[in-house]
Amino acid sequence: MKNFFNHYIVASIIIPGLSILLSCSGLVKLNIPTENPNSSSPSWPVVYSSNLRQNSIATDVPPPYQIIWEVGNKSVIPDQPLAIDDYLIYTSENGNITFLDIKKGDIIGESRIAPGFAHAPIIDKNILFYAANLGKETLVALNLQNLKKIWKLNLPHLYTSPLIWKDRIYAGSKDGRLFCVNKEEGKIIWHFNAKSSLFGIPAEKDGNIFFCDVKGLVYCIDGLTGKDLWITDLQSNIYSGLVIGNQRLFVGNTAGILYSLDQASGQILWQTETGGSIYSNASFKDNMVYLGNNNNKIFALNAENGQIIWEFQTKGIINTTPLLGEELLYIGSWDSNLYVLSRHSGELVQRVEFKRPIKTSPLLYRGKLFIHVANDHFFCIGPQDSTKQGKKKL
Repeated sequence: MKNFFNHYIVASIIIPGLSILLSCSGLVKLNIPTENPNSSSPSWPVVYSSNLRQNSIATDVPPPYQIIWEVGNKSVIPDQPLAIDDYLIYTSENGNITFLDIKKGDIIGESRIAPGFAHAPIIDKNILFYAANLGKETLVALNLQNLKKIWKLNLPHLYTSPLIWKDRIYAGSKDGRLFCVNKEEGKIIWHFNAKSSLFGIPAEKDGNIFFCDVKGLVYCIDGLTGKDLWITDLQSNIYSGLVIGNQRLFVGNTAGILYSLDQASGQILWQTETGGSIYSNASFKDNMVYLGNNNNKIFALNAENGQIIWEFQTKGIINTTPLLGEELLYIGSWDSNLYVLSRHSGELVQRVEFKRPIKTSPLLYRGKLFIHVANDHFFCIGPQDSTKQGKKKL
């Protein structure tokens, strides 16, 4: 692996005319083609795979694994990286954005574009939208092809990942407002006043926007008008977002309770105690809900009745969202391990040990797993190939 600083210097030198773009001076222009609908490896431009936030994909990376490449990254990457064409794109809590070549593991561009990020950005076509939790320019549309800011807004500090539906973008603030903005022009259309801070990522289905405030209220509002359709009061505190599956919503709180709500009415259908605080989103697939908690456990529950199907004990906090493959589940822990489990039985398939806690959800893209180890390194791992030399086996 070439030295990180060499790549940064080269990326800065080869881009002429970017000195006027001070906030983006370390980045490179990305020529991102239109998505191929027949691709076996679809892009991942939205955190947790879609507006439903299910964090699932119809493939797996079978173990055992080897390290394909690794590169330094000295800040936490919120949520998970995004994948478009041959690039990984991710923001860090320290305000950096990084463009990374997937095949080689080379950082081809990096720049500090905001004082800080609480959540991941989102990509729509060739435009990256990011929401910052510090500073003045808190909601920005950045053209990835010419690195110019299309528009920028000075909103209150934003603590959610942006959500896009049709020609609108939505983001929630610490002061409890959900903003609806025209994504082409950057003009505020309306804002909705919640009762307290918004930290969890909003979800969307059929034009309705679903989100929680920290005090435990769950909201369903009309994405066009901002009118509330229903509000349900759960037990506080809620820092995670909702996942949508089979006409139901699922969300956990710091009391360790996972709730299921009816999508149409907001009625509580069931609630299950997990014995540890829940800070991250759950994930959903095949009528099963998966999550981790601060009691170091991973759970799979029946989505119809909340019955725990299996649980798996680790030695560290789980505050990231499980990534669901076809047969496997991938999740990192503060005990510095990546756990690969059978999605159906919870049986351990492989444990991959790293040197520091894992606080970011893994990404599965083009037959590889991409894993960030907090304040340390970003790894690409894949199936072992005994015919090739020089790869570090895990």
